[in-house]
Amino acid sequence: MDATSTLATTTAPAAPDAAAAATNASAAAATGTSYWPLIIWIVVIGAVFGFLWQRGYLVRIRDYVAETQEELKKCTWPSIDELKGSTLVVMLTILLLGVFTVSVDWVLSMVIRLIT
Repeated sequence: MDATSTLATTTAPAAPDAAAAATNASAAAATGTSYWPLIIWIVVIGAVFGFLWQRGYLVRIRDYVAETQEELKKCTWPSIDELKGSTLVVMLTILLLGVFTVSVDWVLSMVIRLIT
């Protein structure tokens, strides 16, 4: 046998059935392994849930949420006019603080330039 015939036999394409079987096998392997992280997370979440339930933490959380809802029902919420007024006061305060900060920074930078 010469080199040309050896090359031709080694690079000959596989039968279509063999290629399809290889593709199916790799797809099945990929699909099967993609469930493991999901299964692990389900087990971990279940273990955490079981631990919290066994220790009574879920009851505490439920009671905390219920008490918080009851306290929020007792709150008085501001009217739209009060909310607008408070928002305006906050925005003006932030603006004044920003102007003050920029002016002090500018003055100090001018002083530093005169010194150096």
